[in-house]
Amino acid sequence: MKKTVSTLRGWLIFVTLWIAIIYFYALLGVYGLNQFILRDELSQYFFSDLFHLEIFLTGLIFGTLFLLVNKLTDYPGLQKKSFGFVILVKSLLYTIAMLFCGIVVFQFFLQFGMITWTEFELFRAKADGLFIASIGTYFLFFILLTNFFIQINKKFGPGVLFDLLTGKYHHPRKENLILLFIDLKGSTTIAEKLGHEKYSEFIKECVHELTPILIKNHAKVYQYVGDEIVLHWRMNEGLEELKCINTFFQFDRRLRELENGFITKYGVAPTFKAGMDMGEVTVTEIGELKREIAFHGDVLNTASRLEQKCNEHSESLLVTESLIENFPGKNGYDFQFVNDITLRGKQEKVKYFAVRYA
Repeated sequence: MKKTVSTLRGWLIFVTLWIAIIYFYALLGVYGLNQFILRDELSQYFFSDLFHLEIFLTGLIFGTLFLLVNKLTDYPGLQKKSFGFVILVKSLLYTIAMLFCGIVVFQFFLQFGMITWTEFELFRAKADGLFIASIGTYFLFFILLTNFFIQINKKFGPGVLFDLLTGKYHHPRKENLILLFIDLKGSTTIAEKLGHEKYSEFIKECVHELTPILIKNHAKVYQYVGDEIVLHWRMNEGLEELKCINTFFQFDRRLRELENGFITKYGVAPTFKAGMDMGEVTVTEIGELKREIAFHGDVLNTASRLEQKCNEHSESLLVTESLIENFPGKNGYDFQFVNDITLRGKQEKVKYFAVRYA
């Protein structure tokens, strides 16, 4: 249900955005030059309700197709291609979408008698190369601008760009978060066996398989550090249906499914371990030359220490007692007490548990 709502919200944003972009062109090209336009059949159309309907339909259709193109080009197979190749494919699909949009809107107006062939011929006679270049340049600019913000949003992570622009974390603020540290088991041995270049490709492929799982479970990436991935959730999102736990085990299951493929390609299959904790985290913007959102607090220290202790106890996932106490149910998992840990600078010990399939 939430996935459907999220998809509809994304669709509505893109449609609204492109209606606004088209209206902006109309504002500059038509209404801004109102007193200079010669009064004829074509100008009468521009200042009628039909022109507004055309803008709405064009924005609706092209906004939908724009979202569809971006969804199609997010296909895992295409994302493995070079960035230049992806841009070329996108450009071609955007062009096809524009032509399709124009044909559909024109046929709609023609079929319902809202435009005549005489008006169309008048428009075509006036639509010289300069006019077409004007529209093409305008839409190309906004397509590039929109995709630029989409790529920047991917670079920072969903919602982070907006937080930076609005200055949400310009001053440190406290939030209750769930932190999950995921790390590759035997990373040093694997890196020595594969070499740096092959090892980087190996890690990249692992993260590639993790991405759809992150989207499904509404996880946000805090950092990629070498072969370690740090994820986080707001408390209510991570606890819902135990998405924070599901993320790790769905990733583990996916890697097991691809085990033979990894062994054939790299001679080794990846296995990850993880540590998780929840609590109050201080979040703030940091850096001048490279600005990012930084987390500070004992939660990060605890989750990181638990991830490191997985090897010691031969476990895949260790979580704190405080996290388990907030779980709405077991959801098919079994929690076994392992030990307790003393944090640096703290006297009280933290109990931690191993998480396994029930």
